[in-house]
Amino acid sequence: MKKPIPVVNLVLLIGLASFYVYDRQEKDHRIFEEIKAERLSIVGPDGHLYISISNPERQALATRDGKPLLPGENRDLPGIIFFNRIGDEVGGMSFDGKEDEGYSGISFDQYKDDQILAIVKDEYKVDGEWKRWYGMFLRERSDSITQFDMFQDFYKTTKDLTKEERDKAYQKMRRIQDEEINVYRMFLGREENRDVGLFLYDSKGKERIKIYIDESDNARFEILDKNGNEINGEGILK
Repeated sequence: MKKPIPVVNLVLLIGLASFYVYDRQEKDHRIFEEIKAERLSIVGPDGHLYISISNPERQALATRDGKPLLPGENRDLPGIIFFNRIGDEVGGMSFDGKEDEGYSGISFDQYKDDQILAIVKDEYKVDGEWKRWYGMFLRERSDSITQFDMFQDFYKTTKDLTKEERDKAYQKMRRIQDEEINVYRMFLGREENRDVGLFLYDSKGKERIKIYIDESDNARFEILDKNGNEINGEGILK
């Protein structure tokens, strides 16, 4: 017959086990004064990527269903990129600047596509003078074809063209995007010419309504037709 474990030994055993569990928990929740990394990836238990915090060189690529949309793309902005449960990029934050330019932005992507809502600050020098625009903009994107689909098709069909032919094809693609695929619909903020206000665009990306304060502090209201002509003249409010 086995001798019973003395109560003192049992208490000591429970104490040691509790200390071990507590010590492991403490080690799993340590606080560091500083962590340095070129990229920090937040993943799920299965390794699925949800958030990428990175420098410019190691920034995560845009993905759809977990696969890079543009494998040859070079993303050169530091920031935070967010991904959903099925491996689609869904938006992010970028902040960067050089001697003659600065950019900051927060974007929200359409399902399976690129950004449709963003808050952006962009400034850069032209001939020694700073140009700036900043505010919130909305875009409307096609449900039948995405911007990424167009870029992928562009890369495949132009890889053997000359630079001049490629540039011409690129301009044609961007024109189709801006008028049919990726249409600018609203901007609320400050434009490069220093106008500050609300600017609305139709389904073809044509500016139609402008309510703003110009650089001379005139309050203005303009309604434009499809060709950009003023309807009933330009309104100046005093």
